Amino acid sequence: MAAATSGKVYFHVTPPVKAIPCLTPFGMKLETYLRITGIPYEPIYGRSMGPKGKIPWIEYNGEAMGDSGLIIELLNREKGVDLNQPLSDADKAVSRAFTKMVEENTYWGLTQYRWIDNFDKLQELFEIPWIAMLFMRRIRSNTKQKLMAHGIGRHSKDDLEGIIEKDLKAISTFLGAKPYLMGDEPTEVDAVVFGQLSEIVWTAPDSYLHRIVALDCPNLLAYCNRIKDRYWPDWDQLTGNTNTNQ
Repeated sequence: MAAATSGKVYFHVTPPVKAIPCLTPFGMKLETYLRITGIPYEPIYGRSMGPKGKIPWIEYNGEAMGDSGLIIELLNREKGVDLNQPLSDADKAVSRAFTKMVEENTYWGLTQYRWIDNFDKLQELFEIPWIAMLFMRRIRSNTKQKLMAHGIGRHSKDDLEGIIEKDLKAISTFLGAKPYLMGDEPTEVDAVVFGQLSEIVWTAPDSYLHRIVALDCPNLLAYCNRIKDRYWPDWDQLTGNTNTNQ
């Protein structure tokens, strides 16, 4: 636990790699939210799990808290922040629907691609020694079980890819020519969606996922670059990679 300072957000997250500042979409989501809102925070890089056995998590006023969605709700209350304030009730409902779609469905397509179909590329992606892959194999086994329990892991490769393609194209259709999903300025759902799409754009360059985002739905690629350029000016510094646009 960090030495707590009252009112300060200590953000526990995995360290940056060459591909992306964070290899969990929920870490990218939460940090993007912190950057959009301007809430001061201190990143604490590591792989320690939070109170719910996951990462990212935060410490705030001496308390540890997990789950990116609940963390955002807490910080909204504590910091008097509400990115969704300009939205109508109907728009808030749409935002929640997209949030749940990408986090409870689309996310598992990326999980299947990364942890099952391309497990042999994880050592390079995570920038870890080969011996650590023994531990990663245990995670892969647990991930297979989670995919089966969710149900999405029971589909054929073609069926799974078709499901995720519909998700991504739905986002693209709704985004259209708008700068952000709900209009001219970002709201909470943009942090959520960018968290998922950024992993596709910058960590899965040879995947069907990347093809959909970059080629079939170029407005999604432009959207990702728009958020990256506006809220991640230190991206190159964090990743040490000057060729980040895909």
